[in-house]
Amino acid sequence: NTKSKLKEIFEKNQGSEKAILLNEDLNEIKEISAKSLGSVLARTRDKPFAVIIDGTATNTIIRNAENVEVRVIVASNFTTTDTRIELMSF
Repeated sequence: NTKSKLKEIFEKNQGSEKAILLNEDLNEIKEISAKSLGSVLARTRDKPFAVIIDGTATNTIIRNAENVEVRVIVASNFTTTDTRIELMSF
């Protein structure tokens, strides 16, 4: 199921300082540095379904994710939970 697949990818990504953008089939679109995620989301043409972050989902990341219609963010921590995106942490 979706949740267990997201958990598996999240756990593999731990300690990498990377962010992974996934499509609706939960296949990887792109893997990037977690630090550059906010700016990558601001200019991506892809419409990622989910974003998996090794680290914290900041306000900037969450806002930019909303703008490209991300549905799920998986991260260790969230600086805000005021979003329509589904937030998950494992």
